[in-house]
Amino acid sequence: MSNLYNPHDWYWRADDGRVFASARQQIVAEDDADYLAFKELAAPTIWPRDEDGNQTLVELQRVLFPYKVAVDLKAYAFYLRDQKEHDGCSITGVAGLTETRTDAYTQQLISRYREAAAANSAFSVPWVLPDRSTVTLLKGDIDNLFNQTTAFIVGTYETYSEVISGIDGGTIATIEQIDQAFGTSLRQTSPVDIGWRS
Repeated sequence: MSNLYNPHDWYWRADDGRVFASARQQIVAEDDADYLAFKELAAPTIWPRDEDGNQTLVELQRVLFPYKVAVDLKAYAFYLRDQKEHDGCSITGVAGLTETRTDAYTQQLISRYREAAAANSAFSVPWVLPDRSTVTLLKGDIDNLFNQTTAFIVGTYETYSEVISGIDGGTIATIEQIDQAFGTSLRQTSPVDIGWRS
């Protein structure tokens, strides 16, 4: 542990004794061994307050939101669902296309192409593949691509709903269980997407 501020490996302490460990994304006891070791090198940050002066999880989440550090399981599930939605999905039934990006820009592009194809059945468009080659999409291909990406995105929300129900019902109590439900783990940072893989 360094005494240089690192939001991914730091501690926040509330006046009532609550201590939040960002590396573990959970509240820990004041006598937690790692927390005690941290205090020998640096002072924990004071837990932020809302407009009424209350030190809430919501206010702490506001501070940690840009760093994708979750203050509770529901926040973690929120981050992970969003990551899963934008990570891309596999595609079948479209010649030359086996996967696609699903970031917000790509989702919007697919929707626009679908609208254009609905207005003109002869509409076609080149689609860039991960190796930067292209494949021509016809109306049926565009509809197929739209339907599969939509189903994939809806699936992330369905998983999220199931996870939240599990948290509320007590059947999901760990980050590992959330990872298992989504089939992936949360990344604190993501590499820049240059639209090209080899």
